[in-house]
Amino acid sequence: MRIGIYNHQHLRGGCPGCSQIYVKGMIKDAVACKNRVEGIYGTDCEYFNFTDLGDYPPSNLDRPGFHRMMKDVENGRLDAIIVIRLDKISNDIDLILTTYQRLKEHNVALLTLKEGEKAMEILEKAMESKK
Repeated sequence: MRIGIYNHQHLRGGCPGCSQIYVKGMIKDAVACKNRVEGIYGTDCEYFNFTDLGDYPPSNLDRPGFHRMMKDVENGRLDAIIVIRLDKISNDIDLILTTYQRLKEHNVALLTLKEGEKAMEILEKAMESKK
């Protein structure tokens, strides 16, 4: 399994020392994601990190790490994406659902740290309620 770990961290305040704290948190989050994935798919996985650290608004997916990840999705390089929480993708439910639809079109699973594979069930229900 080829797993993409995506993390977006908006810098609040922008102080130089704060960014080190954010990076340490993102590393901790990536390790937690890897542990969750191993609980689902086992230990024979290859991991790719996609990170956006900076002043990218959570309501906008125009971010370099996100674009690289979606390009890998479209080119068949990933089997699953894991995020800590869905709001690491966006705080806009329509953008999350659009992203999920694109992943589905390429047979890429979307997992979250807490819900694991159930995240896809939650998003399926949200898509149904929007129809």
